[in-house]
Amino acid sequence: MRKILTRIPFYQFVILLLLVCCKTADSFSLRKMNKNERFDFISSNIKISNGVDLGNVIYHLKESKVDLDLYHKILMDKLKDAKYPYDINLLAEILLENEHNKPEIESILNSKIKIWDTGNWSEKFWYLIKEYNLKITEPTDYSLQNDFEKKYNILEFMKAKITENELGENPLLMVDEKITSYEEGKLIEYLNTLDIKQIDYTSKQQSVNLYGKDGIDGFIRITTR
Repeated sequence: MRKILTRIPFYQFVILLLLVCCKTADSFSLRKMNKNERFDFISSNIKISNGVDLGNVIYHLKESKVDLDLYHKILMDKLKDAKYPYDINLLAEILLENEHNKPEIESILNSKIKIWDTGNWSEKFWYLIKEYNLKITEPTDYSLQNDFEKKYNILEFMKAKITENELGENPLLMVDEKITSYEEGKLIEYLNTLDIKQIDYTSKQQSVNLYGKDGIDGFIRITTR
C-alpha cells in the first residue's frame, strides 16, 4: 500500500481522500435524491426510529451535514412522545441547538421528570439543564449540590410518596443491587445512615405484580456513593 501511495502525486492523493470522505459522509445517498425525496426519507427515518437506532440516524444525518432545523416539528413531536431517558436526552440536545426551542423543551422536561430523573441519567440531565439555563422545577425531596450530586431529604421523600399512594411505610428495599432488610417502621432512620447518590422506586401497584406480597408497599432501589 505504501509503494502505491508513493507513486500518486500529492494533489491527486488529496482529491482521492476527499472523495472517499464525501462518499462515507453521505451514508444515506442523500445527494442522489431531490429536495422532496430527501425530506420525506429523513422524516420517515426519524419517525420510525427509537433508542440506539434513532441515535444512529441522527449521527449519520449530522455526518451528512443535514440541517436538522428543517425537521424541527418532527423532532419536537418525537420528544413529546418519548418514553425513555436516552431518547429524551438525544432529542433535547439536538433541539437546544436552536435557542428558540427552549420554552417548549422546558415544558416537556418538566412533564417528563419522572422518566429522566432516574439512575445515572439524572446527573446527565441536570448538567444539560444547567448548561442551557433551563427553567426546570426541582423536586422538594432533594437539593442539588454544585457538582450535580443530590442531597436527599428522606423524610420529605417518604412523606410525599406515601401521600401520593406510590409507596407504603415498609417497602421492599434494595441497596446497591442487594435486597436489604430493616426494622419495620424504621426505614427512614436506616436510610439516613446511608450516603445516598440516587433513589429510584417502583409504585405499590407495579411492585405487587412484580414481587407479590413482598412488594405490597412498593419497592425502593438505593444507589450509594
